[in-house]
Amino acid sequence: MLKSLLKKICKKPRQARNDIVIVLPYQNQKILLIKEYRKQYDMEMWKFVSGGMDKPHLGSLETAQEELAEEISMESNSWSLYHKFDKKFSSVNIFYYIAQDPKVMENPIENPDEDDIIVDQKWVTLGELWEMVDNQEIIWKESILVAINFLRSRV
Repeated sequence: MLKSLLKKICKKPRQARNDIVIVLPYQNQKILLIKEYRKQYDMEMWKFVSGGMDKPHLGSLETAQEELAEEISMESNSWSLYHKFDKKFSSVNIFYYIAQDPKVMENPIENPDEDDIIVDQKWVTLGELWEMVDNQEIIWKESILVAINFLRSRV
């Protein structure tokens, strides 16, 4: 399964041109994952809410807030920058934000991204996230390490 997944992903690699935000919605010792259908790969994959900083007038926090609203129609009154990988270690800056106790928006906005469609979401504990890694349901990369580290700090 992992080999076929890697073939599909490696077939047409996405090149990040802009800095990236990754949002970890958090409540009750759990973080929220989304399952996204990606047309270009014709597959579904579990991931975190994320997006490129492609609007020059928005900073990283505003981009994170916009991504949470667009991708899963949620908002939070409590945000914190948890971690940042800078260009010394990556081709772009990657900002990891915690959205504490997010709520569903009363007036959701439409997601303008037509290629990547959110098909499911679920709240997971640290143990459940590890299970997903062990079962190869989610791709092991630095985002998983950041999420695991964050959840471990809350136990």
